[in-house]
Amino acid sequence: MQHGIRSDSVLRAESIAALAPPVACVVVLAEWLAHVDWEGFDSARYMNFDGVNALVQTELGMPPLARDNFELQRHRLVEALYAYIQRHIAEFPA
Repeated sequence: MQHGIRSDSVLRAESIAALAPPVACVVVLAEWLAHVDWEGFDSARYMNFDGVNALVQTELGMPPLARDNFELQRHRLVEALYAYIQRHIAEFPA
């Protein structure tokens, strides 16, 4: 623990919010997908799920994520995320 900061979640949120919107979108979705891999979909539903679904719908143009079809939807989500990165590649740091 440095300088009395017990959790960096607020600082992380501020850091992510300061990124270019496409970069922030990719960071949030990649982190959420990693959480799904580590803990499973049911646990990941408690990790900014509303924000993740908003990004999935508004930025990627996909339907909301749902437990019953997530494994089928995951492949399309990753493909849509790659296409999103390609469309916004100029906004990513070199």
